[in-house]
Order: sequence, then C-alpha cells, then structure tokens
Amino acid sequence: MGERPVIGLAFPPLVESNFGSFYPSTAVLAGFLQSHGISTWQCDLNEEFAEFLLQPEQLEPMAAGRVAGVPVDSYTASAARWALRVPEELVDASGRHLFGAGTHTGRIVEALAVPFRIDPDAQMLRRPAVDAAQSGIFGSFYQSWGSATELPEELSLIGISVPMGPQLVPALLLARRLKAQRPHVRVVLGGPALSLMVPAELDALLVDHPEVDAVVRFDGEFPLLSLARLAEAGAWEPERVPGVSCILADGTPHAKDPAPGPNLNMLPCPVFPLDAMARLQDPVLGVTQARGCYWGKCDYCDFVELYDGSPPFRGRHPDKFVDELEHLVREHGTRRFSFVTESIPPAFARRMSKLLIERGLDITWSSFVMVDRRFDRELLELMAASGCEFLVVGMETTITRVLELVHKSADREENLRFLQEAHDAGMRLVVNLIPDLPSTTYQEALQALEDVEGLAHCLQSVSVFPFEATRSSRVGRDPEAFGLVVTESQDGNWQSQYALNHLPNTDPAMTPQQRAEVHQRYFAFADKINSADSGSSTESGLPGMSDPVRIPVEDLDVYRDADRLHCVNLRTKERITLPPAAQDRLTPWLDGRPFTLGELTTAHGERVAELLVANLLRAGLLQRRTATRDEAVTHG
Repeated sequence: MGERPVIGLAFPPLVESNFGSFYPSTAVLAGFLQSHGISTWQCDLNEEFAEFLLQPEQLEPMAAGRVAGVPVDSYTASAARWALRVPEELVDASGRHLFGAGTHTGRIVEALAVPFRIDPDAQMLRRPAVDAAQSGIFGSFYQSWGSATELPEELSLIGISVPMGPQLVPALLLARRLKAQRPHVRVVLGGPALSLMVPAELDALLVDHPEVDAVVRFDGEFPLLSLARLAEAGAWEPERVPGVSCILADGTPHAKDPAPGPNLNMLPCPVFPLDAMARLQDPVLGVTQARGCYWGKCDYCDFVELYDGSPPFRGRHPDKFVDELEHLVREHGTRRFSFVTESIPPAFARRMSKLLIERGLDITWSSFVMVDRRFDRELLELMAASGCEFLVVGMETTITRVLELVHKSADREENLRFLQEAHDAGMRLVVNLIPDLPSTTYQEALQALEDVEGLAHCLQSVSVFPFEATRSSRVGRDPEAFGLVVTESQDGNWQSQYALNHLPNTDPAMTPQQRAEVHQRYFAFADKINSADSGSSTESGLPGMSDPVRIPVEDLDVYRDADRLHCVNLRTKERITLPPAAQDRLTPWLDGRPFTLGELTTAHGERVAELLVANLLRAGLLQRRTATRDEAVTHG
C-alpha cells in the first residue's frame, strides 16, 4: 500500500437479504474515487456478520432457545440446530459461502439473522438506546471484528453506506468502534436511510453521536470526493460541501443543500474487491441501470425522493451498460446480475437485450419492472432470450379505481394482460402484491386476489406487503387525500424496515378484522405459490407398495420435547410431531435409509402404514428415492 491516504468504504449489517452477494454501493463509490486518483479499502461487514452468526458460540444459544424472541420450537432455533449439525453445508472447506438470496441455505442464514434486526424509531437512535445496543450482538461482533482486523495505516476517512433502516444502529456502533481504533480518522455516513430522514432527526443524530463527523444525503459521489480531499489535506470543513450535514465548531447542526449528482453514463465501472468476491460461491452482482424511476408518479413510493438536487430520473445508455456487464464478466467470472433500478424502461430493455444477444454475452439477469403496455409479448420474448432469469413486478393490485388513486400506470386489464403475455413468452415472474393500498375495500381486496389466483400458473413466486404509509411519500404528506386518518404512534414491524419513516394511520375502508382476514388470505396464496416454486408436488396419492421412499434427514431438524419427537423440514418450514408409537415404527428409517410402503405394511399393518406415510407426505417429510434432493415430494 502506498503513502497516499486511503479512503475506507464499509457496508454494515443488517441486510439479511443480501447475504451471499456484494451490495454494489461501496463498489460504485470505490470506482469513482479511484478514477480520481484516490486509493480505497472496502469492507463488507454485512457478510462478515453472517459468518459471525455461524460460529458455534452464536448458534448454540439460539438452538437452545436462550435468545430473546427465539423459542426452542421456532424455525430460527431449528435453523441454528441444523447449522451446528452440518456447517459444511453453509461454508465449504476453502471458506466460500454456500448461501445466497433465493437459495435454501440462504433462507436458513436469513432466519438466523432476523431476530437481531433493529428497525429504529427516533428514540432508538438517541444516545442511551444506542449505548444499550452496544452490549448486544452487534457490539460483540464489532469487538471481534476490530480485534481481528488491521485497518490500513494510511486510512484518513471511512464512509459507511447505509441504504436500509436496520443498518442505522449497527452503523452508529461501527462509527464508535472505528473512532476507538483510529480517533483521527473521519467517519462519514451516507445512503438512502439518511437521505429519507427529516432534518430535525438528522440533526439529533449528529448531536447525539459525535463519532459521526458528517452525513452525506442523496448522491454520494461528489460529496465523498470533496470530503476525502479535505481529510487528506487535514483541512476538515465539511460545512462547505454540498449535500453534507455536520456539526459546526460552535456545536450547532448545519446542512448544505445538495448539488446535482453525476451523469451515470460518465461513471467508471464499479470496483468489487477480489478478496470479498472470492469467498462467495455464486454471487449476484448489482449493476446500476438508473437512479430514480422513469414513471415516478406512484404516490406511496419513497424512492422518487432520494435524489434531491438532481433530475428525478437518470438512466444509462444501453451500450455503456452492456460494456460494464462485459467488464464484470471478464474481471470476476460471474454471470449473474441484478439490475439496480426502480423499474427498467421498455426502450432500454429492448436495446440492451438486443446488444446482449448480438455480443453473445452469456449471462442471466433480473430486474424490477413496472406493468407498461410497451412490454408486449415480442419484447418479453426478446428479454427472455437475452438471459432474463426473472422480473420482479410491482403490480400491487388489480383494482383500477385504487390504481388510479395512487397514480399507478396500469389498470386491471393491463395487469392481467402483462401476466399472461409474460408467461406465454417464457418469462418467470416474481409478483409483489399490496392487499390494502389506501381506500381498498374488503370486497375489492378479495376481487384482486381472485384475479391473481386465476393467473397463478403465470407466477414463479409472490411477495405480499401489507400497506405502510411512509412520511416521505406523497401519501404520507397528504394522507387525507387518500382516505387515511393519522393516529398516534403504533407498534409493528413495518415492511419497509424503516420505522423512523412510518406514518401512523388507519384506513376506514376496512375494519381491523377484515384487514387481518385479507392479509391472511394473501399470505396463504403466496405460501401456496412459493412452495410450489420450491419443488412441492400437488400429488395426493400414496406411493406404490414397492416404490422406495426416504425421510430426507439432511434437510431436517429433529428434536425431542418430553416423549414426543419433532421434525422440521428446513426447506419447506413444515413440521410434524411424532408420538411414541410413531417414533417406534419409524426409528429404523430416521437415518435416511430408503423403505417402502410394503415394508411398513408388513411390520405394522396396512392401515397404520398408510396413515404414517400420508402424514409424512402431508408434512413434506418424505422423498421419493429416485428423486434428486431438490425434488422432494411434499404433498398437501
């Protein structure tokens, strides 16, 4: 490492959905800074936190039910016991991580992390609350990391990227740890979680946490470059930098309005650190397609608020975008990409797909997409041919009245047309549903569910998001216009994972009982679709008398409670409780050896054997011997 000062870039916990991949924010900033002659050092502490969770001293308390919010019969406790039993399924002998988003092992590691997620409100960001969090798992993690990690001697500033609300408390704890190790290193926070804060809350954060020398709001490239040069020169005056909030010498908070952000087509390629990439088995690399949304009118959306000082939408040219994909394939050998965009524009998708095919770039990719009439079957077929693995569709509902109220682009007919034509084009779809957008009635919610159920064959998976009004959206700024009634603060785990931005409200369009029923029905529908996607079978018949089957013990957590044996399938989350008699009858095969219905019948009689096998099938705890591991027969 040379004598020039180094700028550190850190991504803190907790974003459990990003385990097994590398979040692109620090890589984009590193590429930008290095193009201006500034050396960088990156650290993915989110991924290191996943490693920390997999240590026996962290797993054992969860497995035993000794962690708050993790009872011994919970899925998380089962995941901990499974991880203790077969650690090689999660990290191989060379240290590569075998877990990632959408994988069976990824879901297990996510379950281990969720109990430690902190979604802070304003009070949880105050000094006393963060002091209390210091004694928890993140304090232990940073103590372990700081003791084992040697920061670069030339480090002059470290930027902490905070896109998600649950990263805020861990980011503040990281700032403390860094200041304890290197008191003279400047610590700067930035990212969407800071950009969406109201000024008074951001001021309070800076006053309460002097370890944070500055906060960057909105686009980070130019402000971070200016702060890096100030830190290098030893002339720390962050109040001069557009888009930066800080504490002045007299102790008062100060915020300078942002300037326009960079032209995305002029940004250099992101720099993903080779050492971090080497420990990921099959990473999905995020590549920036746009900042902002080409539609930008959905009244419940926050993401159109993230780029103050710049145009509301900045997209990239397809040619330069594909150039970057080619560079990343050469540099890292990876061929799986996620396009970072609020919604991929149809014209961009068409040109980019043609370029991928013309250049013979053999990759797979996914993207968010908005239902838009310009995504016709011909374009969808072209996208599939270019390597589109799946599209995430923000459809939300099929009720035209509600869609028009919140200024979505499509109506009911357009949504249903899109689902069917995407299916006909061979496109896999992940569909997002919001059962209770503002003013949705009970009857309308059920009608929308019926519409989507009628096209269930078009869906790969479904995600359900109960509606949340956020203060930074248009709905949050004028809730009465959408039929909402503002209330006192409410407890809850909000889907945005950013309680600080939640607007407490009620929607009189449904009673609480109706809303609860609607949510239950939507989640049940999603579970049905998603379990089918994971390899479930809808067969209901028993296997033949001589057809070999087995209990997939490699996927099970088996634990005893009094005289009963509990079996949990980590793949399907299904469980079954075996009373003593059933245990005795199944004991010979609880090691995974194959058996037949005929063998059980000979030993225990036809009625008992059929009942045992039917219950095992229903609970997803029986597998045909000729099937591969991913083809478990889980009836029900």
